[in-house]
Amino acid sequence: MKIYRLIGVELSPYTIKLRALMRYRRIPHVWICRFPQFFSETENLKPGLMPTVQYPEGTYHTDSTIVSEDLESRHPDVRSVYPDDSVMNFLAILIEDFCDEWLSKMIFHYRFAYDRDRAFGPRWVMDDTYPGLSDAELNEHFEAFLERQTNRMELVGCTPENAQLLEKGFQEITRLMETFVSNERFLFGTRPSIADFGLYAQLGILLQDLTTGDFMRKETPRTISWVMRTADLSGLEGDWELDDTPSQILRGIFSLIGNIYLPYLNANTTAIRNNAPHFSTRLDGCAYEQPAFKYHDKCRNRLISKFEELNASERKRLRAFLADSGCLEALGRLHQV
Repeated sequence: MKIYRLIGVELSPYTIKLRALMRYRRIPHVWICRFPQFFSETENLKPGLMPTVQYPEGTYHTDSTIVSEDLESRHPDVRSVYPDDSVMNFLAILIEDFCDEWLSKMIFHYRFAYDRDRAFGPRWVMDDTYPGLSDAELNEHFEAFLERQTNRMELVGCTPENAQLLEKGFQEITRLMETFVSNERFLFGTRPSIADFGLYAQLGILLQDLTTGDFMRKETPRTISWVMRTADLSGLEGDWELDDTPSQILRGIFSLIGNIYLPYLNANTTAIRNNAPHFSTRLDGCAYEQPAFKYHDKCRNRLISKFEELNASERKRLRAFLADSGCLEALGRLHQV
């Protein structure tokens, strides 16, 4: 029987996100621990992203968000990770996007801004990617990969000037999670949504890296337990609990999205529309600057498209749900760009 093949490495949040999702949905697959760009089978695929998923019919696909949606259409009504309610579905997609595109900056910042993290994570990635290397060969690959990734830090906004915002955000999201996991299991009920898998993936990698992992072990130990459980939920049964009164964790997450992520998308898209190579703005009281990033313009367009699918009644419910988080105001500005 032909099954899915998931190609990526353990320290890739998007790889472990899909692996956990496929485990929960009980979709047969094999896991291949390789960096796709450095694996002969997939080295020439464009775009060269991780993970790469080979579908049973032989085609290759990237972008964990798109693959997750593909799996929904290819395996309908089988332990879906998208809430049945259209408003909650939009909210779950919004959280996933925030995790994929903003929390990932925290990973990149911590992994390459601190000496001991720079020595640990990149070496692990290369050891997974090239099996059987001698110590000298591993060091050679490590140095090349470290230089490549370090040179990308400004491109993704992981500069010393932006460090305060990213580190403040990491501490806030993990402390929010600590209050959540002691009372509730998942964001939209007793079953995981795409939002939970987005959170799990980023937090799972932050746990593995040294500086952030030490913080989590000291300050948010129950969040670690939640992350470890979410890695494999194949035996879990649960239900959606769709309540228009948001929980504390959802209020906190939407406050971060409304004050940081959506304004960031707005500033980025404005720069792209004006053909500006860089942009600067203020996010949650902190100065922020980075080069304009075309992929995040696509993320903005996708969120707007999902928002436009909601009818007037659904948008009214959304307004009551999001309250004073700033998300609706920011979505409105995105809509006008």
